[in-house]
Amino acid sequence: MFSFLFWQPSQAHFSWLLFFFSHWFLWLVIFGLLGFWGYRHRWRRLAAFLLLLLFSEFVEITLKYFSPWPRPFYNLHFQPPPWIGRYSWGSFPSGHAIRSALVLSFLWLMNKPIFYIILPGIFLVNFGRIYFGLHYPVDIMGGFVLGLVIFFLGRKVLHF
Repeated sequence: MFSFLFWQPSQAHFSWLLFFFSHWFLWLVIFGLLGFWGYRHRWRRLAAFLLLLLFSEFVEITLKYFSPWPRPFYNLHFQPPPWIGRYSWGSFPSGHAIRSALVLSFLWLMNKPIFYIILPGIFLVNFGRIYFGLHYPVDIMGGFVLGLVIFFLGRKVLHF
């Protein structure tokens, strides 16, 4: 019944475009936002974003250490191709999904037109993580929910 939570494509064909989105697009958006807010002297926003990114990294690493299941490519008993890089054993939660939720939450709050421009790219980021066998859909969904929780808790604590 819930098999879609652990769905994986039966065969993944390499695509440079999807690889770009699944590995680099989110980081370009994050550094773009940091640079833009720094240029516009939005120090409070920049500091809040950085603190939440650092906190989310801590949460991700801690939860992956105790992850209840390995990454899909480990379950299939093969090592990831070298172009993917080194990855931890744990699959849950997806750090890219956590950061996606943070980016989209900040953009929704502060610049809705840019939110709508970035949204399709964020979808490709998370779809690519599943397509290349780095995560299951449940990892993406759980990461996204965690990112939203971190954002709303951060907003209460940091008052931005």
